[in-house]
Amino acid sequence: MADTKISAATNNATVAGTDEFATNKAGASNRTAASAVKTYVNTAPVFAAGTASANTWPKLTAGTLLTTPEAGALELDGNCLYGTTDAGNRGIIPIRHLIRCNATRTLPNDTNENAIFDSPTNGRLTLETGTYLFKIMCGITSMSATSGNALLDILGAGTAVCDDWLYNCIGKDGTLISVTAVLGVMAVIQSTPASMFTAGTGAQMWFTGEGTFTVTTAGTLIPSIDQVTAAAAVVAIGSFFYCERIGDTGVVSVGQWD
Repeated sequence: MADTKISAATNNATVAGTDEFATNKAGASNRTAASAVKTYVNTAPVFAAGTASANTWPKLTAGTLLTTPEAGALELDGNCLYGTTDAGNRGIIPIRHLIRCNATRTLPNDTNENAIFDSPTNGRLTLETGTYLFKIMCGITSMSATSGNALLDILGAGTAVCDDWLYNCIGKDGTLISVTAVLGVMAVIQSTPASMFTAGTGAQMWFTGEGTFTVTTAGTLIPSIDQVTAAAAVVAIGSFFYCERIGDTGVVSVGQWD
């Protein structure tokens, strides 16, 4: 951890009274005034910047959560990081895995499942066991004008073993900037039907979706798309996917539920 020493000790080994503490500085006996300790306690500490080396940034060690959450407490139990705004009102502090297209991506001209994202190269995320909340927003252009659109597969060719899927997607097969009704699909498996929305001859598909799933065996996840008709379709800039772990595989609630 970054240096958080109370103060530089004086070089007098004799403790003058109850307002001073014996300290050891570089192997030599010294003393530190109580006022220095008081200043440290009453002033918010400022941690020095860490580096790329291990153990140079402040960190919590996982432990047992408070029986009654205390205002201002930060806790870590090995599942999630938590914060408490007022007594008893504990909530999850999200640790979010996010990937986003900051440039267009041209998909292979085929009807195979292909990763939506390619930066980093594999568009692949490694997940430990637990329950996850996720959201995706995506635009696909330059699709085939033949009637049909695509299938969305949240897991894709990933190696994780997942269960308890429940999510919905809303979107449309057609031009984004137009006043038409959007359609929806609900899924309880890793992938939607193909076509994802009512088939049309538009060469674009726009959608957003969110939901939860559990990972019962750790592994990878690769959000993917599978076109109904092959085309060199393009993933739009700004398309994104994120997920965050909200607890172990049996999580049921966090907060003041009763």
